[in-house]
Amino acid sequence: MSARIVVVGDTLLDVDLNGTAQRLSPDGPVPVVDVSGRLERAGGAGLVATFLALEGTEVTLATALARDAGAGRVRAALTGVILAEAALPGPTPTKTRIRASGQPVARIDEGCGPPEPVGGTGRIVEAIRAADVVIAADYGRGLLADGAVRAALEECALSVAVVWDPHPRGVEPVPGCRVVTPNRSEAAARTDRPIDDLEAALDVAERLRRHWDAESVAVTLDSDGAAVALRDRPRRVIPADAVDVADACGAGDRLVASVGLELVRGADVADALARGVAHATAYLAAGGVASLPTSPPERPSRTRPLAAVG
Repeated sequence: MSARIVVVGDTLLDVDLNGTAQRLSPDGPVPVVDVSGRLERAGGAGLVATFLALEGTEVTLATALARDAGAGRVRAALTGVILAEAALPGPTPTKTRIRASGQPVARIDEGCGPPEPVGGTGRIVEAIRAADVVIAADYGRGLLADGAVRAALEECALSVAVVWDPHPRGVEPVPGCRVVTPNRSEAAARTDRPIDDLEAALDVAERLRRHWDAESVAVTLDSDGAAVALRDRPRRVIPADAVDVADACGAGDRLVASVGLELVRGADVADALARGVAHATAYLAAGGVASLPTSPPERPSRTRPLAAVG
């Protein structure tokens, strides 16, 4: 039986409106974007699951989805992903990015106000308990704050690898995570210390590793790679190749998806992080989200109900 990777966290609907801007609006000094294409995809935890599905990996997405048209569009984008759902109160959180000639112009957020508590998380808890590796993708929408979900993650971290991607409006990682991946601004905010060089980044990574009782913390630093603190091993910097990008959307999701996949294949934590940084860099070099296909290849074996997995 293949290893089970479970992505648990908040799922969004991401919409990209792409076009060109060659004039300003007569109503104000803002560009007029002539839209030539519209792309929709699952965002947040859904994007992490999408990356894994594109790798040909069997992946379960344990998430909360609304009962609206937006949730239907999210489900349609998650071809090849097994869903373990709870009911999301309110509308589907939607982020619409407007780009002109590849450059971001604006982002419109809908349904992204303060979240209501998620209920009925039994299937999510079941999925977590059956996992060989868990990737917790916190987007600050409250699922990882649910008491039952958090208890299941704490129990899971005692025996399997948990990779936690935190969020400024999210909750603390559970103790015992194998890897936690805050970015530069998240790590600085949580320690109230600016990160203006690699030594400061390494110090913050170690402080957070101790605070969270994690095996490792990797502070991601964009083109500077990642500053990694590991339990009982020397701190290190994982370098990254410089990539000129206008929009880094999804790079963190690509990194944690790769780290989780490497861990389930038996890689050492440091090696998994090095490959994660390399894969995130390659993703940006290929064009970021613009390089993603409209949907992963469909694999009927992944669309069966969760109860049939076992």
